[in-house]
Amino acid sequence: MRQVTVNYEFQGEVSADFPDKGVFYADRGLVLRCDPYGEVAIHHAKPIDGTDVVVVAEGADDLLNDNPDLFIELVMGGAAK
Repeated sequence: MRQVTVNYEFQGEVSADFPDKGVFYADRGLVLRCDPYGEVAIHHAKPIDGTDVVVVAEGADDLLNDNPDLFIELVMGGAAK
């Protein structure tokens, strides 16, 4: 896991206008992100090679809504399952 900047895809373009901070779990392809207001979400994300930036696709599901235990698993160590 590593700290990253989270950018979002909007209308086919990657926007860096409103980035969030997050932790990227490369083995799972997931990012645990937090916005400036404290909202936490978990999304599938793609890393941008050679940077500490990941991209979340437009309309990506918040996996935290379907599986709150996933948040605990990631915080407790992020081990692949």
